[in-house]
Amino acid sequence: MKYISWATFYEGQTDGLYLDVLLPRILRELVAETGTDIVEVPDFSTVRLGTKSRTKEEFAREACEFRSALDIIFVHADTGGRGVERNLADRSSGFCEAFHQRCGAAPPHCVTITPRHETEAWLLADPTAIMAALGFNGTVIEARLPLTARDAERLTDPKETLRTAVHAMTGRKRKHLVENLFPAIAQRQSLTSLRSTRSFSLFEGNLKRCLKAQNLIE
Repeated sequence: MKYISWATFYEGQTDGLYLDVLLPRILRELVAETGTDIVEVPDFSTVRLGTKSRTKEEFAREACEFRSALDIIFVHADTGGRGVERNLADRSSGFCEAFHQRCGAAPPHCVTITPRHETEAWLLADPTAIMAALGFNGTVIEARLPLTARDAERLTDPKETLRTAVHAMTGRKRKHLVENLFPAIAQRQSLTSLRSTRSFSLFEGNLKRCLKAQNLIE
């Protein structure tokens, strides 16, 4: 039996509410399909990096400190703006580059998470999961949600789209209400729907290469 030890780094705390649930789901599906052995994936990350400081230098130092206990480090580095997918990708890669410069290229492997524009683009990829999380029995149009995952990825402000949809379904427009839905949506989401988005497909491709390099999947 093999074991995958993973760590996370998120600049935005709300991203963690979603990704902490989604990441073990993805890992389990990949190793179940093509694992080289029985592979155990824990429900929680071994360590959450960046809790004290979110600079690249501190991230690299902390990641190197834990490197012997880790197989994968997931990095989502948000820029906090709108329509900044290139900056998000560059920033996330910058954290991984800082880690490799300090520790070398050996495992753990650093995998970036870069949804187009904002993490909410991935949440919106499966409207039925959002409606189920809210117990909403209407249509996708009534819920004011994008019809397809590709429509969700085209949005320039997915965060506001999700807030507007939750307001349409509940009559309430509170930030915390939306954020509290993140784990429930991540549990219900169709990974097939997510794979219809280019940014998720790129992420999953990188993750597969990482797992293959460590002989965890074929």
